[in-house]
Amino acid sequence: MSNPTRFSNGVSTNDAQYLFGNYPLPAPFSTSGSTTTGVAEYANDFVSTVAEYTVTGTSSTLALTAGNGGLAVLTPGGTTTATAAYKTASNVAFVAGNQMWFSTRFKASAVSSTKSFYVGLRAGSSANDGLWFSKAASSTSVNLVSVVGSTTTTLVTGVATAAADTYLELGFYYNGTDLLVFSNNVLVARVSAPTIGSSGTTLTNANLGPVMQITPTATDTLTVDYILASTEVTR
Repeated sequence: MSNPTRFSNGVSTNDAQYLFGNYPLPAPFSTSGSTTTGVAEYANDFVSTVAEYTVTGTSSTLALTAGNGGLAVLTPGGTTTATAAYKTASNVAFVAGNQMWFSTRFKASAVSSTKSFYVGLRAGSSANDGLWFSKAASSTSVNLVSVVGSTTTTLVTGVATAAADTYLELGFYYNGTDLLVFSNNVLVARVSAPTIGSSGTTLTNANLGPVMQITPTATDTLTVDYILASTEVTR
């Protein structure tokens, strides 16, 4: 790696006359280019806490574990206990014209038999609305699945192939019009102009937050390296 460029006085996204004009970091809520629009970011590299997650499944846990860069492990409380961990407060929503970003890196300890999992965005405790990367039972294909008002639509088939104890790096970017899907930081699919609504449409307009879920068949776990959900917000 070459030496970094050094901005010893900081970097600002605001003109000098504004409140954050001399703030030495990018302004957290807006920029001079759009004083009513900012980015609200949630990012967790799992180095310090999982306190913002609620875990479902009898005796199931989500806990930090040793690992370079930080890891969290979702452990079902039983060999067939469907287990989820979702961020208690939802912080993003699809809004036409506004951008959204989601990124994660995770692995399942095993993928054979009828094990299934998904990682993505969900409307809190409800599995009736969300957008997530899903591996169905008896399959190793990881698909991008949208759920709106309990209606499930597979938007992209074969985003990646799951393998036991092997990390997947997946994400999507909504540019305000189209949905771009990435695997290992490479664009693999584009969903052109998906509709947004509350019933049976392609993307939900519910408030969403990060979720991870696994349905095991043995002592299976889901390990998450990081997760990010950010959205452009008009205030």
